[in-house]
Amino acid sequence: MLSGPDGANRSERANRSTGMGGTAKALSKADAYSGSDWLAKLGKGSADDDAPMLRSVGDRLMPLRIAIIALISLVMLGPIMTNVEGGNGGDGSAVRQIGYLAILAGTIFAIRPSASPKSLVAFTWPMLLALAWCWISVSWALDPGTAFRRVFLTTLVAWMVFSLVRHGGYQLNVDLLRYSLLAAILISYLVVVLDPMVGIHLEGEEQAMALIGNWRGFLGHKNFAGAVCALCIIMFLFDAKRIRPTIRIFAIVVAGYFLFKSQSKTSGGMVVLASVGGIVFETVSIRLRRYIIPILMIVGSVFWFLTSAYADMVQSNFLQPKAFTGRGQIWGALLNYAGDHPLLGAGFGSFWNIEGSSPVFQYGHGYVTKITVGHSGYIDQLVTVGIPGVLLMVFAMAVWPLGRLLASADVAKGRGALISAMLMFCIGHNITESGLFERDGIVSTIFFFAVALAHYCTMDDKRTAPVKQAGDDVMRELRRRKRKHRPVLTAGE
Repeated sequence: MLSGPDGANRSERANRSTGMGGTAKALSKADAYSGSDWLAKLGKGSADDDAPMLRSVGDRLMPLRIAIIALISLVMLGPIMTNVEGGNGGDGSAVRQIGYLAILAGTIFAIRPSASPKSLVAFTWPMLLALAWCWISVSWALDPGTAFRRVFLTTLVAWMVFSLVRHGGYQLNVDLLRYSLLAAILISYLVVVLDPMVGIHLEGEEQAMALIGNWRGFLGHKNFAGAVCALCIIMFLFDAKRIRPTIRIFAIVVAGYFLFKSQSKTSGGMVVLASVGGIVFETVSIRLRRYIIPILMIVGSVFWFLTSAYADMVQSNFLQPKAFTGRGQIWGALLNYAGDHPLLGAGFGSFWNIEGSSPVFQYGHGYVTKITVGHSGYIDQLVTVGIPGVLLMVFAMAVWPLGRLLASADVAKGRGALISAMLMFCIGHNITESGLFERDGIVSTIFFFAVALAHYCTMDDKRTAPVKQAGDDVMRELRRRKRKHRPVLTAGE
Protein backbone atom coordinates (compact mmCIF):
# COMPACT_ATOMS: atom_id res chain seq x y z
CA MET A 1 0.00 0.00 0.00
CA LEU A 2 1.50 3.31 -1.09
CA SER A 3 0.10 6.24 0.82
CA GLY A 4 1.10 9.62 2.14
CA PRO A 5 4.53 10.78 1.08
CA ASP A 6 5.58 7.60 -0.68
CA GLY A 7 2.67 7.27 -3.06
CA ALA A 8 2.64 10.99 -3.76
CA ASN A 9 6.31 11.07 -4.66
CA ARG A 10 5.50 8.91 -7.68
CA SER A 11 2.75 11.34 -8.70
CA GLU A 12 5.22 14.20 -8.43
CA ARG A 13 7.71 12.44 -10.69
CA ALA A 14 4.92 11.69 -13.18
CA ASN A 15 3.82 15.33 -13.22
CA ARG A 16 7.35 16.52 -13.94
CA SER A 17 7.86 13.95 -16.71
CA THR A 18 4.62 14.88 -18.52
CA GLY A 19 5.24 18.62 -18.32
CA MET A 20 2.21 19.55 -16.19
CA GLY A 21 1.92 23.11 -14.94
CA GLY A 22 2.93 24.75 -11.68
CA THR A 23 -0.42 24.13 -9.97
CA ALA A 24 -0.23 20.39 -10.51
CA LYS A 25 3.33 20.39 -9.24
CA ALA A 26 2.32 22.29 -6.14
CA LEU A 27 -0.49 19.87 -5.41
CA SER A 28 1.83 16.96 -5.94
CA LYS A 29 4.41 18.48 -3.62
CA ALA A 30 1.77 19.01 -0.98
CA ASP A 31 0.74 15.39 -1.12
CA ALA A 32 4.38 14.35 -1.05
CA TYR A 33 5.18 16.33 2.05
CA SER A 34 6.53 13.88 4.58
CA GLY A 35 6.36 16.04 7.65
CA SER A 36 10.13 16.41 7.70
CA ASP A 37 10.81 18.76 4.79
CA TRP A 38 12.61 21.09 7.16
CA LEU A 39 15.24 18.35 7.23
CA ALA A 40 15.44 18.31 3.45
CA LYS A 41 16.16 22.04 3.52
CA LEU A 42 19.56 21.11 4.91
CA GLY A 43 20.07 19.73 1.41
CA LYS A 44 17.97 20.97 -1.48
CA GLY A 45 15.22 23.03 0.15
CA SER A 46 11.79 23.79 -1.34
CA ALA A 47 10.18 26.49 -3.44
CA ASP A 48 8.83 29.57 -1.65
CA ASP A 49 5.54 29.59 -3.58
CA ASP A 50 4.73 26.11 -2.31
CA ALA A 51 5.48 26.94 1.33
CA PRO A 52 1.88 27.63 2.51
CA MET A 53 0.59 24.36 1.08
CA LEU A 54 3.54 22.42 2.51
CA ARG A 55 2.98 23.98 5.91
CA SER A 56 -0.70 22.99 5.79
CA VAL A 57 0.12 19.36 5.11
CA GLY A 58 2.95 19.48 7.64
CA ASP A 59 0.57 20.71 10.33
CA ARG A 60 -1.67 17.71 9.73
CA LEU A 61 1.32 15.42 10.25
CA MET A 62 2.53 17.21 13.37
CA PRO A 63 0.95 14.66 15.78
CA LEU A 64 2.82 11.86 14.00
CA ARG A 65 6.11 13.73 14.27
CA ILE A 66 5.56 14.39 17.97
CA ALA A 67 4.70 10.75 18.67
CA ILE A 68 7.75 9.43 16.79
CA ILE A 69 10.17 11.87 18.45
CA ALA A 70 8.68 11.22 21.89
CA LEU A 71 8.99 7.45 21.47
CA ILE A 72 12.59 7.59 20.26
CA SER A 73 13.54 10.06 23.01
CA LEU A 74 12.11 7.94 25.82
CA VAL A 75 13.81 4.83 24.44
CA MET A 76 17.16 6.68 24.34
CA LEU A 77 16.69 7.93 27.90
CA GLY A 78 15.74 4.48 29.19
CA PRO A 79 19.23 3.26 30.24
CA ILE A 80 20.18 6.37 32.19
CA MET A 81 16.73 6.52 33.80
CA THR A 82 17.23 2.92 34.92
CA ASN A 83 20.65 3.76 36.37
CA VAL A 84 19.34 6.81 38.21
CA GLU A 85 16.43 4.84 39.66
CA GLY A 86 18.78 2.16 40.93
CA GLY A 87 18.95 -0.94 38.78
CA ASN A 88 17.00 -3.21 36.49
CA GLY A 89 14.53 -4.76 38.86
CA GLY A 90 11.38 -6.45 37.71
CA ASP A 91 9.11 -3.77 39.17
CA GLY A 92 9.96 -1.40 36.32
CA SER A 93 9.98 2.39 36.29
CA ALA A 94 6.77 4.24 37.09
CA VAL A 95 7.98 7.33 35.21
CA ARG A 96 8.72 5.35 32.06
CA GLN A 97 5.43 3.46 32.30
CA ILE A 98 3.50 6.72 32.51
CA GLY A 99 5.60 8.10 29.66
CA TYR A 100 4.85 5.16 27.37
CA LEU A 101 1.14 5.31 28.16
CA ALA A 102 1.16 9.01 27.26
CA ILE A 103 2.99 8.24 23.99
CA LEU A 104 0.45 5.48 23.30
CA ALA A 105 -2.35 8.02 23.64
CA GLY A 106 -0.46 10.38 21.33
CA THR A 107 0.09 7.61 18.79
CA ILE A 108 -3.60 6.69 18.73
CA PHE A 109 -4.50 10.36 18.25
CA ALA A 110 -1.90 10.75 15.48
CA ILE A 111 -2.99 7.74 13.42
CA ARG A 112 -6.73 8.21 13.99
CA PRO A 113 -7.48 10.18 10.77
CA SER A 114 -6.11 7.47 8.47
CA ALA A 115 -6.63 4.36 10.60
CA SER A 116 -8.67 1.36 9.48
CA PRO A 117 -9.37 -1.92 11.30
CA LYS A 118 -6.64 -3.62 9.27
CA SER A 119 -4.04 -0.90 9.79
CA LEU A 120 -4.74 -0.81 13.53
CA VAL A 121 -3.47 -4.38 13.80
CA ALA A 122 -0.22 -3.02 12.31
CA PHE A 123 1.83 -6.18 12.94
CA THR A 124 2.88 -8.70 10.33
CA TRP A 125 1.50 -12.20 10.80
CA PRO A 126 4.90 -13.59 11.92
CA MET A 127 5.09 -10.85 14.56
CA LEU A 128 1.62 -11.75 15.78
CA LEU A 129 2.64 -15.40 16.17
CA ALA A 130 5.85 -14.51 18.03
CA LEU A 131 4.07 -12.11 20.38
CA ALA A 132 1.27 -14.62 20.96
CA TRP A 133 3.80 -17.22 22.11
CA CYS A 134 5.37 -14.66 24.46
CA TRP A 135 1.98 -13.91 26.01
CA ILE A 136 1.17 -17.62 26.36
CA SER A 137 4.51 -18.18 28.11
CA VAL A 138 3.34 -15.94 30.96
CA SER A 139 1.16 -18.88 32.06
CA TRP A 140 4.23 -20.95 33.00
CA ALA A 141 6.61 -18.11 33.88
CA LEU A 142 8.67 -18.41 37.05
CA ASP A 143 7.63 -14.85 37.92
CA PRO A 144 4.23 -14.23 36.25
CA GLY A 145 3.93 -10.64 37.46
CA THR A 146 7.28 -9.58 36.05
CA ALA A 147 6.66 -11.59 32.87
CA PHE A 148 3.33 -9.83 32.31
CA ARG A 149 4.82 -6.36 32.76
CA ARG A 150 7.71 -7.11 30.43
CA VAL A 151 5.68 -8.69 27.65
CA PHE A 152 3.16 -5.84 27.90
CA LEU A 153 5.91 -3.23 27.49
CA THR A 154 7.48 -5.16 24.60
CA THR A 155 4.13 -5.42 22.83
CA LEU A 156 3.32 -1.76 23.51
CA VAL A 157 6.61 -0.46 22.08
CA ALA A 158 6.42 -2.79 19.08
CA TRP A 159 2.83 -1.78 18.28
CA MET A 160 3.62 1.92 18.47
CA VAL A 161 6.60 1.48 16.13
CA PHE A 162 4.65 -0.56 13.57
CA SER A 163 1.66 1.81 13.72
CA LEU A 164 3.76 4.94 13.31
CA VAL A 165 5.59 3.45 10.34
CA ARG A 166 2.35 2.16 8.80
CA HIS A 167 0.60 5.54 9.02
CA GLY A 168 3.56 7.92 8.85
CA GLY A 169 5.32 6.32 5.92
CA TYR A 170 8.93 5.58 5.16
CA GLN A 171 10.46 9.03 4.74
CA LEU A 172 8.97 10.64 7.83
CA ASN A 173 10.11 7.84 10.13
CA VAL A 174 13.56 7.49 8.58
CA ASP A 175 14.26 11.24 8.71
CA LEU A 176 13.24 11.57 12.34
CA LEU A 177 15.08 8.41 13.38
CA ARG A 178 18.21 9.48 11.49
CA TYR A 179 18.42 12.92 13.10
CA SER A 180 17.41 11.61 16.53
CA LEU A 181 20.41 9.27 16.47
CA LEU A 182 22.69 12.14 15.48
CA ALA A 183 21.25 14.34 18.23
CA ALA A 184 21.85 11.58 20.79
CA ILE A 185 25.51 11.39 19.76
CA LEU A 186 26.02 15.16 19.91
CA ILE A 187 24.42 15.31 23.35
CA SER A 188 26.65 12.42 24.43
CA TYR A 189 29.72 14.43 23.40
CA LEU A 190 28.55 17.24 25.68
CA VAL A 191 28.00 14.82 28.55
CA VAL A 192 31.50 13.37 28.11
CA VAL A 193 33.01 16.87 28.28
CA LEU A 194 30.80 18.42 30.96
CA ASP A 195 30.22 15.42 33.23
CA PRO A 196 32.81 12.66 32.69
CA MET A 197 31.46 10.67 35.64
CA VAL A 198 28.27 10.13 33.66
CA GLY A 199 29.72 10.14 30.17
CA ILE A 200 32.69 7.78 30.71
CA HIS A 201 33.05 4.43 32.45
CA LEU A 202 35.33 5.23 35.40
CA GLU A 203 36.99 3.28 38.18
CA GLY A 204 34.95 2.70 41.30
CA GLU A 205 31.86 1.47 39.49
CA GLU A 206 30.74 -2.15 39.70
CA GLN A 207 31.95 -3.16 36.26
CA ALA A 208 34.63 -5.11 34.44
CA MET A 209 38.06 -3.51 34.34
CA ALA A 210 37.91 -3.58 30.53
CA LEU A 211 35.16 -0.92 30.56
CA ILE A 212 37.22 1.74 32.32
CA GLY A 213 37.81 4.74 30.08
CA ASN A 214 35.21 3.78 27.47
CA TRP A 215 32.79 6.51 26.40
CA ARG A 216 29.06 6.06 26.91
CA GLY A 217 27.60 9.58 26.88
CA PHE A 218 24.15 9.77 28.45
CA LEU A 219 23.24 6.32 27.10
CA GLY A 220 24.21 4.41 30.24
CA HIS A 221 26.64 1.85 28.78
CA LYS A 222 29.29 1.78 26.09
CA ASN A 223 27.44 -0.97 24.20
CA PHE A 224 24.30 1.17 23.94
CA ALA A 225 26.37 4.15 22.81
CA GLY A 226 28.24 2.01 20.29
CA ALA A 227 25.00 0.70 18.79
CA VAL A 228 23.57 4.22 18.42
CA CYS A 229 26.77 5.38 16.69
CA ALA A 230 26.85 2.40 14.34
CA LEU A 231 23.20 2.83 13.36
CA CYS A 232 23.74 6.55 12.81
CA ILE A 233 26.58 5.75 10.39
CA ILE A 234 24.32 3.34 8.50
CA MET A 235 21.47 5.84 8.27
CA PHE A 236 23.67 8.61 6.88
CA LEU A 237 25.50 6.22 4.57
CA PHE A 238 22.45 4.84 2.72
CA ASP A 239 19.45 6.54 1.10
CA ALA A 240 20.69 9.95 2.24
CA LYS A 241 21.50 11.61 -1.10
CA ARG A 242 18.91 14.32 -0.46
CA ILE A 243 21.02 15.48 2.51
CA ARG A 244 23.89 17.91 1.94
CA PRO A 245 27.18 15.95 1.61
CA THR A 246 28.93 18.04 4.28
CA ILE A 247 26.25 17.11 6.81
CA ARG A 248 26.47 13.43 5.89
CA ILE A 249 30.24 13.44 6.28
CA PHE A 250 29.99 15.32 9.58
CA ALA A 251 27.46 12.83 10.96
CA ILE A 252 29.48 9.79 9.90
CA VAL A 253 32.73 11.22 11.31
CA VAL A 254 31.34 12.23 14.71
CA ALA A 255 29.50 8.91 15.02
CA GLY A 256 32.57 6.96 13.94
CA TYR A 257 34.85 8.69 16.45
CA PHE A 258 32.42 8.18 19.33
CA LEU A 259 32.07 4.53 18.31
CA PHE A 260 35.86 4.21 18.45
CA LYS A 261 36.02 5.82 21.90
CA SER A 262 33.24 3.57 23.17
CA GLN A 263 35.33 0.51 22.25
CA SER A 264 32.14 -1.39 21.46
CA LYS A 265 33.58 -4.28 19.47
CA THR A 266 30.22 -5.81 18.53
CA SER A 267 28.90 -2.56 17.05
CA GLY A 268 32.21 -1.88 15.32
CA GLY A 269 32.24 -5.28 13.67
CA MET A 270 28.58 -5.30 12.74
CA VAL A 271 28.55 -1.83 11.18
CA VAL A 272 31.18 -3.06 8.72
CA LEU A 273 29.20 -6.21 7.91
CA ALA A 274 25.92 -4.29 7.58
CA SER A 275 27.52 -1.64 5.37
CA VAL A 276 28.87 -4.30 3.02
CA GLY A 277 25.38 -5.82 2.88
CA GLY A 278 23.84 -2.44 2.07
CA ILE A 279 26.34 -1.85 -0.72
CA VAL A 280 25.57 -5.30 -2.13
CA PHE A 281 21.83 -4.52 -2.13
CA GLU A 282 22.40 -1.20 -3.89
CA THR A 283 24.85 -2.39 -6.55
CA VAL A 284 24.15 -6.08 -7.23
CA SER A 285 21.27 -7.50 -9.26
CA ILE A 286 18.21 -8.82 -7.45
CA ARG A 287 19.01 -12.37 -8.51
CA LEU A 288 22.49 -12.31 -6.95
CA ARG A 289 21.67 -10.33 -3.82
CA ARG A 290 19.16 -13.01 -2.78
CA TYR A 291 22.11 -15.31 -2.21
CA ILE A 292 25.02 -12.99 -1.39
CA ILE A 293 23.42 -11.15 1.55
CA PRO A 294 22.14 -14.28 3.39
CA ILE A 295 25.50 -16.01 2.91
CA LEU A 296 27.31 -12.89 4.10
CA MET A 297 25.02 -12.67 7.12
CA ILE A 298 25.36 -16.33 8.11
CA VAL A 299 29.13 -16.56 7.64
CA GLY A 300 29.75 -13.25 9.39
CA SER A 301 27.46 -14.15 12.30
CA VAL A 302 29.01 -17.57 12.87
CA PHE A 303 32.51 -16.09 12.72
CA TRP A 304 31.58 -13.36 15.20
CA PHE A 305 29.92 -15.82 17.57
CA LEU A 306 32.95 -18.11 17.66
CA THR A 307 35.36 -15.20 17.92
CA SER A 308 33.46 -13.71 20.86
CA ALA A 309 33.19 -17.00 22.72
CA TYR A 310 36.77 -18.19 22.32
CA ALA A 311 38.51 -14.81 22.37
CA ASP A 312 37.08 -14.17 25.83
CA MET A 313 38.21 -17.61 26.93
CA VAL A 314 41.79 -17.03 25.75
CA GLN A 315 41.85 -13.57 27.28
CA SER A 316 40.58 -14.94 30.58
CA ASN A 317 43.08 -17.77 30.85
CA PHE A 318 46.26 -16.32 29.38
CA LEU A 319 46.14 -12.56 28.96
CA GLN A 320 44.16 -10.37 31.34
CA PRO A 321 42.01 -12.26 33.84
CA LYS A 322 40.57 -9.04 35.28
CA ALA A 323 39.43 -7.89 31.86
CA PHE A 324 37.41 -11.05 31.26
CA THR A 325 33.84 -10.24 30.21
CA GLY A 326 32.85 -13.90 30.44
CA ARG A 327 30.55 -14.47 27.47
CA GLY A 328 31.64 -18.10 27.19
CA GLN A 329 30.93 -18.62 30.89
CA ILE A 330 27.57 -16.85 30.66
CA TRP A 331 26.47 -18.77 27.58
CA GLY A 332 27.52 -22.06 29.16
CA ALA A 333 25.16 -21.47 32.10
CA LEU A 334 22.31 -20.39 29.83
CA LEU A 335 22.71 -23.32 27.45
CA ASN A 336 22.75 -25.76 30.37
CA TYR A 337 19.41 -24.36 31.50
CA ALA A 338 18.06 -24.47 27.94
CA GLY A 339 19.13 -28.11 27.69
CA ASP A 340 17.01 -28.92 30.75
CA HIS A 341 14.04 -26.79 29.57
CA PRO A 342 14.18 -26.86 25.75
CA LEU A 343 10.51 -26.33 24.83
CA LEU A 344 9.06 -23.84 27.28
CA GLY A 345 11.88 -22.07 29.07
CA ALA A 346 11.39 -19.94 32.16
CA GLY A 347 8.64 -17.78 30.65
CA PHE A 348 9.05 -14.43 28.90
CA GLY A 349 11.32 -12.09 30.86
CA SER A 350 11.61 -14.56 33.73
CA PHE A 351 15.29 -15.44 33.79
CA TRP A 352 17.17 -12.24 34.61
CA ASN A 353 16.31 -9.68 37.29
CA ILE A 354 13.69 -11.67 39.19
CA GLU A 355 15.74 -11.81 42.40
CA GLY A 356 16.10 -15.13 44.22
CA SER A 357 13.82 -17.15 41.97
CA SER A 358 16.10 -16.69 38.95
CA PRO A 359 17.60 -19.94 37.60
CA VAL A 360 20.93 -18.13 37.18
CA PHE A 361 21.73 -18.83 40.83
CA GLN A 362 21.37 -22.55 40.21
CA TYR A 363 23.13 -22.78 36.85
CA GLY A 364 25.73 -20.02 37.19
CA HIS A 365 28.28 -18.98 39.76
CA GLY A 366 30.47 -16.02 40.58
CA TYR A 367 30.39 -13.29 37.96
CA VAL A 368 27.42 -14.80 36.11
CA THR A 369 25.09 -14.37 39.09
CA LYS A 370 25.74 -10.62 39.23
CA ILE A 371 24.90 -9.63 35.66
CA THR A 372 21.53 -8.70 34.18
CA VAL A 373 21.75 -9.91 30.56
CA GLY A 374 23.11 -12.93 28.73
CA HIS A 375 25.00 -10.95 26.07
CA SER A 376 23.11 -12.73 23.29
CA GLY A 377 19.56 -11.87 22.33
CA TYR A 378 18.97 -15.31 20.86
CA ILE A 379 20.26 -17.26 23.87
CA ASP A 380 18.46 -14.91 26.27
CA GLN A 381 15.16 -15.66 24.53
CA LEU A 382 15.98 -19.36 24.24
CA VAL A 383 16.02 -19.69 28.04
CA THR A 384 12.77 -17.73 28.46
CA VAL A 385 10.46 -18.88 25.64
CA GLY A 386 12.15 -22.11 24.56
CA ILE A 387 13.05 -23.34 21.10
CA PRO A 388 9.58 -22.69 19.57
CA GLY A 389 9.53 -19.13 20.84
CA VAL A 390 13.01 -18.16 19.68
CA LEU A 391 12.37 -19.72 16.25
CA LEU A 392 9.19 -17.64 15.91
CA MET A 393 11.13 -14.52 16.89
CA VAL A 394 13.95 -15.18 14.45
CA PHE A 395 11.48 -15.82 11.64
CA ALA A 396 9.48 -12.68 12.43
CA MET A 397 12.45 -10.35 12.90
CA ALA A 398 15.05 -11.72 10.48
CA VAL A 399 13.96 -14.35 7.97
CA TRP A 400 10.58 -12.92 6.91
CA PRO A 401 11.46 -9.20 6.54
CA LEU A 402 14.90 -9.75 5.00
CA GLY A 403 13.53 -12.41 2.65
CA ARG A 404 10.73 -10.16 1.39
CA LEU A 405 13.12 -7.26 0.98
CA LEU A 406 15.67 -9.26 -1.00
CA ALA A 407 12.98 -10.74 -3.27
CA SER A 408 11.21 -7.44 -3.97
CA ALA A 409 11.69 -5.85 -7.37
CA ASP A 410 9.68 -2.75 -6.40
CA VAL A 411 11.72 -1.41 -3.48
CA ALA A 412 14.03 1.42 -4.50
CA LYS A 413 17.68 0.47 -4.18
CA GLY A 414 18.47 3.24 -1.72
CA ARG A 415 15.63 2.30 0.59
CA GLY A 416 16.36 -1.39 0.32
CA ALA A 417 20.04 -0.81 1.06
CA LEU A 418 19.24 1.18 4.20
CA ILE A 419 16.65 -1.24 5.55
CA SER A 420 18.71 -4.33 4.79
CA ALA A 421 21.75 -2.75 6.49
CA MET A 422 19.65 -1.92 9.56
CA LEU A 423 18.31 -5.47 9.66
CA MET A 424 21.76 -7.00 9.22
CA PHE A 425 23.19 -4.85 12.01
CA CYS A 426 20.43 -5.76 14.46
CA ILE A 427 20.53 -9.45 13.53
CA GLY A 428 24.29 -9.57 13.99
CA HIS A 429 24.33 -7.39 17.10
CA ASN A 430 22.10 -9.88 18.90
CA ILE A 431 24.76 -12.56 18.57
CA THR A 432 26.84 -11.05 21.36
CA GLU A 433 24.47 -8.46 22.86
CA SER A 434 20.86 -8.61 24.00
CA GLY A 435 18.39 -6.69 21.84
CA LEU A 436 15.71 -9.12 20.67
CA PHE A 437 12.20 -8.49 22.05
CA GLU A 438 14.04 -6.65 24.82
CA ARG A 439 11.16 -4.43 25.93
CA ASP A 440 12.16 -0.79 25.18
CA GLY A 441 15.85 -1.49 24.65
CA ILE A 442 17.55 0.75 22.10
CA VAL A 443 18.61 -1.97 19.66
CA SER A 444 15.37 -3.88 20.16
CA THR A 445 13.30 -0.79 19.31
CA ILE A 446 15.34 0.06 16.21
CA PHE A 447 15.06 -3.61 15.23
CA PHE A 448 11.28 -3.12 15.35
CA PHE A 449 11.65 -0.02 13.17
CA ALA A 450 13.71 -1.95 10.60
CA VAL A 451 11.17 -4.79 10.39
CA ALA A 452 8.26 -2.32 10.18
CA LEU A 453 10.00 -0.38 7.39
CA ALA A 454 10.66 -3.61 5.48
CA HIS A 455 6.99 -4.51 5.82
CA TYR A 456 5.84 -1.05 4.74
CA CYS A 457 8.02 -0.99 1.63
CA THR A 458 6.99 -4.49 0.49
CA MET A 459 3.28 -4.46 1.36
CA ASP A 460 2.17 -4.32 -2.28
CA ASP A 461 4.44 -7.10 -3.50
CA LYS A 462 2.08 -9.97 -2.77
CA ARG A 463 -0.80 -8.25 -4.56
CA THR A 464 1.08 -7.02 -7.62
CA ALA A 465 3.40 -9.96 -8.23
CA PRO A 466 0.70 -12.32 -9.63
CA VAL A 467 -0.65 -9.53 -11.86
CA LYS A 468 2.83 -8.79 -13.18
CA GLN A 469 3.46 -12.48 -13.76
CA ALA A 470 0.16 -12.84 -15.63
CA GLY A 471 1.01 -9.82 -17.78
CA ASP A 472 4.43 -11.26 -18.56
CA ASP A 473 2.83 -14.55 -19.61
CA VAL A 474 0.38 -12.79 -21.95
CA MET A 475 3.11 -10.71 -23.59
CA ARG A 476 5.31 -13.76 -23.97
CA GLU A 477 2.51 -15.64 -25.74
CA LEU A 478 1.77 -12.69 -28.05
CA ARG A 479 5.44 -12.44 -29.02
CA ARG A 480 5.52 -16.18 -29.73
CA ARG A 481 2.48 -15.96 -32.02
CA LYS A 482 3.88 -12.91 -33.79
CA ARG A 483 7.13 -14.73 -34.53
CA LYS A 484 5.18 -17.76 -35.79
CA HIS A 485 3.12 -15.76 -38.31
CA ARG A 486 5.78 -13.23 -39.26
CA PRO A 487 6.10 -12.99 -43.13
CA VAL A 488 9.44 -13.74 -44.72
CA LEU A 489 10.84 -10.61 -46.36
CA THR A 490 13.02 -10.78 -49.45
CA ALA A 491 15.68 -8.29 -50.38
CA GLY A 492 14.15 -5.23 -51.98
CA GLU A 493 10.77 -5.43 -50.21
